[in-house]
Amino acid sequence: MRKINFFLLCCFSTLAGFGQGNFSYGSYFFQYEQLPCPFDSAKTVQYPQGWYVYQTTDGAWDGPVDSTRCISVEPYSITGYTRLDLAQINPAEPLFFRAKPSEFSDLPDLPLNQLFNAIVNSFVSEVSAKPVLGTGCVQDLCTGIYIGIAVPGPMRIQTGVAPDWGASSTGLDLITCFPSEYFNGQQLDELILKYTFPANADLAGKYLHVQSVELADVFWPAGLVSEINVDASHYNTSTGEYDINVADAVTNGGFFFDNFILQYTAPTFPSVQDPSYVIGSINPNSTEQEVINLVVDPFQVLEIQPFTYLAGALAAGSDTLRHQVNLVNNGGDICLNFVDFVVSDGDEFRHGGGSLYMNSAFSCMQFRDESALRVLEGATLHYGNNGTGMLALCAGSTIALERNATLIVDGILNMSECNDLIAPQQLYMDLPPGSKLVFTENARLTNRFSQGQHMQLNVRMLGGTLDDGALAAEDRELIRRIYPEPSPQFADNVSFSPNPFAEVFVVQYLAGKTETVTLRWTDISGRIAGQQTLHAVRGLNEWLPLAPEAAGVYLLSVESEAGKLTKKVVKVGR
Repeated sequence: MRKINFFLLCCFSTLAGFGQGNFSYGSYFFQYEQLPCPFDSAKTVQYPQGWYVYQTTDGAWDGPVDSTRCISVEPYSITGYTRLDLAQINPAEPLFFRAKPSEFSDLPDLPLNQLFNAIVNSFVSEVSAKPVLGTGCVQDLCTGIYIGIAVPGPMRIQTGVAPDWGASSTGLDLITCFPSEYFNGQQLDELILKYTFPANADLAGKYLHVQSVELADVFWPAGLVSEINVDASHYNTSTGEYDINVADAVTNGGFFFDNFILQYTAPTFPSVQDPSYVIGSINPNSTEQEVINLVVDPFQVLEIQPFTYLAGALAAGSDTLRHQVNLVNNGGDICLNFVDFVVSDGDEFRHGGGSLYMNSAFSCMQFRDESALRVLEGATLHYGNNGTGMLALCAGSTIALERNATLIVDGILNMSECNDLIAPQQLYMDLPPGSKLVFTENARLTNRFSQGQHMQLNVRMLGGTLDDGALAAEDRELIRRIYPEPSPQFADNVSFSPNPFAEVFVVQYLAGKTETVTLRWTDISGRIAGQQTLHAVRGLNEWLPLAPEAAGVYLLSVESEAGKLTKKVVKVGR
């Protein structure tokens, strides 16, 4: 069994205060109650105290209960916690542990504007009994936890998806994070554990062990960010932009453990019709559009309250031009919950390090109106978790991968115009040298909500790599590779830089098809100083070739079946 590692998941910096704040619930499954089976009074079942155990015929936690089965748990002497003999269940139906209403009767309301962690410790006895993970099941959760919060209006459901700890792991531990909101009366109303097994699994002699469920707020108040104000002290002369760390933007609350909330402040109840904006402004204001970066650094955690977005203040003297406000992850943890975080009006989410944690199938970043998901040079963004999470691209938006940047899509990439009043549109992105766009086996690409379902992801192949082999065939058809056409003049398709050079030397070659390219270095005496065979693919190729060690003047020839170019190259001493 693999135990939970708080450092790996969101809110790792809350560990010291977990369960010590204003709100704490814990259920540790080593006490039991025996009662008649609800479906057969002639039988007795044993449940963890305060919980029900059942299956449903439609896969929903609140669906029709399978009344043909009386399921019991039993203590397990080695761990002292509950185990369930899986031979009792129907593997074609999910298994649920649901807290009884009495579990919540003495709990206070959730504290306002606070960060929460929910933790589940469980495992199976054998890898062969491992449940199905991800979100491709009824109610968008296969194995994990539902957290129901009673609020004004319909109950809000937060989820946590059990992560994949590896093919050989039997652990089903998870931790999920979410924020409370600004209004009174929020109450914990439901806790449900769900385990989905392969429909034809042989579960004889195999067990599910459930040890505990905990939910609590962080001991120290989160730092609340309700506005972003920058001045000359935040100006970065090297980039020409304003950089402000999330800790410096705090307007209320504490930040002892570097936990922060982007705060909803509108007087209305949060909803998609009533969003709230955290406004970025500059003092003194500028007549030109300026760029403000809200930066999350290592060991910092940012939660975003539902329907809370970033926006720039108006530039001085304008009623239309707004400053650009970007959210920049520079190594921290950003937790997304059950609604979109919308990026629009040319703003960007920039990823330079750290993690995005997706807690439900619909944890989503949506990009609109010339905005971009940008992965900075050399960085890798793993977007989604075993199919959890959505990336929504609207007309005019893009994915911007810088050189040697990687985006791994491990959830749903949803393409649409996001506006029924505009004509059908297409999406475009570039793959520059060294960059990678990778779709995992859990990923999906869809245009189901686009106008006439005609939208495609048009990828300009400029030296990067597109790996879509794990996508379903119908999803791959939504990707269109655009290759730059080579010039009829071979020399126009080859470039060297820098020249002269000391150490790093780059050769770019634009190929019309897959072919072999030979590089040959000749010194001024005509002696061959080096030769290398390279393999070009269609599109822009970029190589760091093996160069002669000695400084000097060389003739470098580049030759393929398409032609040959020879050019003088100078290597200088270090």
